[in-house]
Amino acid sequence: MIDQEEYLISFSNLKSGLFKNQDNFLSDKKLTKYYNNSHFGIPICLPKNIKYFDYSKANFFEIDKKYFSKKIFGTSNLNYIGNKKYFRYGSTFAYNVKIKKKYKSKVRFYIDNVKSIKSKILQLNKKKQKICAMQIRNVPHYGHEAVFKFILKEFDLLILNPIYGIKKKNDFSDRLISIALKYMEKKYKNIKFLPFFSNFHYAGPREAFHHMHIRENLGFKNFYIGRDHAGAENNFQPLDAIKTVKKQKSKFNLKIISSSGGYYCEKCSNYLIKGTCKHKKLKNISGTSFREYLFKKKLYPHADKQLQKLINKKV
Repeated sequence: MIDQEEYLISFSNLKSGLFKNQDNFLSDKKLTKYYNNSHFGIPICLPKNIKYFDYSKANFFEIDKKYFSKKIFGTSNLNYIGNKKYFRYGSTFAYNVKIKKKYKSKVRFYIDNVKSIKSKILQLNKKKQKICAMQIRNVPHYGHEAVFKFILKEFDLLILNPIYGIKKKNDFSDRLISIALKYMEKKYKNIKFLPFFSNFHYAGPREAFHHMHIRENLGFKNFYIGRDHAGAENNFQPLDAIKTVKKQKSKFNLKIISSSGGYYCEKCSNYLIKGTCKHKKLKNISGTSFREYLFKKKLYPHADKQLQKLINKKV
């Protein structure tokens, strides 16, 4: 998937009604509302000269990178991956654009993807099961599985609802995520795998709000916010997203489920949610180490060995 296709996906998401506070690329005036309302989530803006769009009647504006970074990513570090991704085509943005005719079929594909997910969730809701959605961008290790089990204690069905799209270097590919989560779907009878196309921003608490809007508009009533949700490069504290969304939960028609994450307790010889046993020394399971093991085709001790063998055959 080529890099600029991110904006085609964003345009399709906007037209699908996936985002609560915008249905088109933002103007500079509307961007200000996002600065002042963190629960709005991520502002979706369009850089100039993206090949999919007709700019003949466009209005252009500049975004102050430093101000944007502080407001959206909570950092003054312009080298943070979120900033580098957002401003990789410069700081000039546009609105009042049209999609070029020859790309309308691609837009239809992404819109149909969202419609299909909405339809499936609607049918599941009709069964009157207690359903929780979870965003995941990694191949699961046993720490993730501890979170799955934690959620399934309260819910009849867990829907692993990952985003497919343009990712940062070293993130797991959509293909590997698909292999892994289909495996989890078979391993757990009450887990279902439903991916959809959207984009990553690495904006921590802001992106947690963004994800809440998406899941609410997809039809979910419950959504899991994880430790270091949508964070990268240690830019956010591990529980920032959870603490932030709980303060503004009244802005959403969505119940938030959260935990302190899955760890390994050597004394219990078990993978569990932090705080659910009396022991204080718990082993944090490193997603980075797991990724390195997988790419070297070595077996990581804190993840399902059959899953790893399956992935090793496919890589």
